[in-house]
Amino acid sequence: MAKLVAIGDSLTQGFQSGAIYRTDWSFPAMIVRSMGLTIPNNFPIPKFPGSGLPLNIEQALRWMKTRLGSNIDLAEWSFQFPLLLEQFMDGVEDLYERGSGSRPAAYGGFYHNLGVWGFRAVDSFMVDAEFCQQMIQRDEGWLEDDFLGLPAAPMYRTALRVLNPRARQDRNKLTQIGNLKEIVKAEQSLESLIIWLGSNDCLGTVLDLEIKDMEADVKADLNTNNPQKRREYNLTHRDVFKRDFERLVEEIKNIIPNNTKVFVGTIPHITIPPVTQGILPFDGKYFAYYGRFFADASNFSPFLQKHLTNQDAKKIDERIDNFNATIRNIAQAQGNNWHIVDIGQVLDSLAIKRNNLTDGPERALRDYYARKGISDHPLLQLSPIPNILRLELRNGQRFSGGLFSLDCVHPSTIGYGIVAEFFLEEMQKAGVQDADPRRLNWREIIAQDSLLQTPPQLWESVLKAAEQNATFWDVIFRVFSVG
Repeated sequence: MAKLVAIGDSLTQGFQSGAIYRTDWSFPAMIVRSMGLTIPNNFPIPKFPGSGLPLNIEQALRWMKTRLGSNIDLAEWSFQFPLLLEQFMDGVEDLYERGSGSRPAAYGGFYHNLGVWGFRAVDSFMVDAEFCQQMIQRDEGWLEDDFLGLPAAPMYRTALRVLNPRARQDRNKLTQIGNLKEIVKAEQSLESLIIWLGSNDCLGTVLDLEIKDMEADVKADLNTNNPQKRREYNLTHRDVFKRDFERLVEEIKNIIPNNTKVFVGTIPHITIPPVTQGILPFDGKYFAYYGRFFADASNFSPFLQKHLTNQDAKKIDERIDNFNATIRNIAQAQGNNWHIVDIGQVLDSLAIKRNNLTDGPERALRDYYARKGISDHPLLQLSPIPNILRLELRNGQRFSGGLFSLDCVHPSTIGYGIVAEFFLEEMQKAGVQDADPRRLNWREIIAQDSLLQTPPQLWESVLKAAEQNATFWDVIFRVFSVG
């Protein structure tokens, strides 16, 4: 019997600091360990060579430190840093386009963590291994080795390694849902299923700092559900999302046994993570502008730098609220074995500025656990107590942040621990055997958080350089976002 299968995106896969790398410390993997099971024996997971895909910021900074030292002066920033970055990226490109990362994996079974970073709800039933291969071939182009180029179609390369790791012809048509069907067929039963999709139906808005809304009249043009066509938009139309989620749930219902317990996660409000920085004035919930992670009142210009406005942020949050209402309505209509895991509310409760905790950001996590009647949680023993703000260092030590990784979008290892803990709470309420949030090994989770234990020293220099040259760095981000 399969104990647990997880279908989702980067948050389910365990994406951190710009890359999928430590899949063994994704939140589903933490859940499985807490149940006394082992990985990969009881919960097969994909592995990714080298520093992962697409760009592991943490590993890049650690590698650069061996060549630049802990601090970078202006001359090094203008000359050596770009060259070293190109070398690191070139190594990733070589590994995944021509090296071991381009070859099929040795594992020929079915992974129980089917999360793929970048996946939207529609991708769960439309993107198969064959489509991934087509996208990789299309994007490779005619250049053998691009300057400042990462592997072509990195999301689809990742998906290919998840959906069909050994590149078997008979599995080329399997999607995430198709893989689930094969797991149930092979195992004859499935105790629990996690579904957490929808974030990428809106996340591009804060990454692009621009809303590319799917208009209502686009619906008729998307009846083919072409996943690549969808990527022209970074905010899915509410009716299209409803149709996607209905189909996702319907296909899953036709696969899983009647006694399988299903846990469906809600979508976090994406204007809360530190990937964007709010620029005053603040109306109690929203800022006037949202700039990049290094923007502040002293370096931000709405005329020179890309940004979202107060109204943009409200529109994004309203769409997410609609998505979550859709998720709740559809899931709850499936019967008593379907359970909502309101992980979006967890992030809301950990917000700093929205909860008027700017003067004491450590209170957010303390209050979160106080509402659960917990005053001695291991995370509260850390100094300073972690929060959702951007990771900041002082003299090489963590000064702020800790719950988000260096990409400022995805959780750190301890951040994923909070996610695992919350899912376990809901699983325990639903009567899942061995599900108990108190059985999470927080000592091990904390020890495995490399950003907590040994934060990369160059991160401090990166932030200083970006803050002092905000408009220049904004241009750099625009260049990287093209294509």
